[in-house]
Amino acid sequence: MASGEKIFISALLLAAVQAALFLSPVFAISPQAAEYLRKARVFFADSNLRMARDYLQKAIKIDAKAPEVLAFSDELNTKIESQVEELRKRALFFLEARNLPEAHKLFSEVLTLDKDDELSRAKLQEIADTYKKIDDYKSRGVHVSSSSGRNHDLDMYSAVSHINRARGLFAKGDRNAALTLIEEVLQREPGYKPAIELKDKILQINQLEAFIERAEAAFLEGRMRETADALNRLIEEMPDRHEFLLMRAKANLKLKRYNAAVDDLWRYYRHRPEMNTVFPLLSDAHYGLKNYLYAYAFSFNPGTGATYKPFFQRMKYHIYAYLPYYLVLLVSLTLLPFTFYFTWRAAESLFVERFSLGSLGMAISCIFTIIFKSPEHCLGNLIVVARDLNIAWVNYLTGITLFKIGQIEGAQRFLAYSRASEAIRPRALYFFGLTRKLQKNDLCVNDFEEAVLTGLAKYRSGWHPYFVKQIEREVLQSYSKEKSEETIEGMAYKLVEDITGV
Repeated sequence: MASGEKIFISALLLAAVQAALFLSPVFAISPQAAEYLRKARVFFADSNLRMARDYLQKAIKIDAKAPEVLAFSDELNTKIESQVEELRKRALFFLEARNLPEAHKLFSEVLTLDKDDELSRAKLQEIADTYKKIDDYKSRGVHVSSSSGRNHDLDMYSAVSHINRARGLFAKGDRNAALTLIEEVLQREPGYKPAIELKDKILQINQLEAFIERAEAAFLEGRMRETADALNRLIEEMPDRHEFLLMRAKANLKLKRYNAAVDDLWRYYRHRPEMNTVFPLLSDAHYGLKNYLYAYAFSFNPGTGATYKPFFQRMKYHIYAYLPYYLVLLVSLTLLPFTFYFTWRAAESLFVERFSLGSLGMAISCIFTIIFKSPEHCLGNLIVVARDLNIAWVNYLTGITLFKIGQIEGAQRFLAYSRASEAIRPRALYFFGLTRKLQKNDLCVNDFEEAVLTGLAKYRSGWHPYFVKQIEREVLQSYSKEKSEETIEGMAYKLVEDITGV
């Protein structure tokens, strides 16, 4: 019995397994249908019923009998019916309120959810017919707002026609005839807003014209504050009347409101670039603001060169703009007689007491000789010029030239005078030391030491002509015997050698 029961139980389990395998395709939903169903539920949760319906229909095509699909289909249809009913009510409300764009939008949404909704389709056709009638009236120049609720009222179209005619007369400047038509409209439609607005505008312009007359009278009579106050209102109400900006700018100039005047003038210039009108006023305004350079710049026409201000007025602008420089110029002109006096005295001292005109001729001839030949060819004149001028650089040139030709004593004298210049001092000390060394004078060591100390210090070498370097090199090659850097003389030699570029 025990073995028989085991066999029976095993048979039952096998039958259950086979039944499960046979029935699983019936109760299970396919993976693709499940994915479409999942997306439909996502859109359903986001209240996007149209997309949810589309994905549900795809799931139904694949697995229409799946319990999950059937259950969600009932839920979605219930939600769509509720949404369609709500949209239809809102659309009817907007249609009654004559808000045709919103009604059209809502009825279209109804049809996206329920394409068989006859009411929405009929109402959309009604809205399309209404738009067509509106376009027909617009083509004839009569415009009625579709949201006014009066778009089928012939009296309203008549009122609109009268208003259109009144606007045309107003544009032509015939305000009285326009006002007559407006009164006829208001007798039939007392609350017609466009007629009321146009009437208010005409009455306002009539009032503004009275302001214009008052502003012009005040300007001519010199009452600038009253003019500016009246023009403020006029410019605010009539921004296209640019001449008011110019008039207010002139009034502000009289009132010394220079910044306001500049603003008005530039605003006027942007609309009417009249240089001959605006620039003179800008010049006055910037002069009041103490912008003297701008005042000068606007005092003439940059294109034609025509001046707007008198010469002395423009000079005043220029002087004020560059006052420090003019003060310096004035001081310079004041000191000019003293400059002439001291220059004369210096020239007298140079040419009479120290430097004769003959020496001047020698100096000039020496310059040309040195340039085209060498200092040796004018050594005699060079000695005379150096003795008269007593200038360190000329003394140095004379000294090394004498040193080159072997006149040691003469070279020593002129080199001694050249040591006063910091630019040539190291070289002058070295060559001066060489002359002493050649004369067996032990003080040459002091000269070499001083040359080294001076050369190692920071100094400007100044202009070092090539012909001077040539003479220095020849002197170094002929007379410099000690070149070891272990001695003071050798160090001085190395220093001079580096300067001369040997």
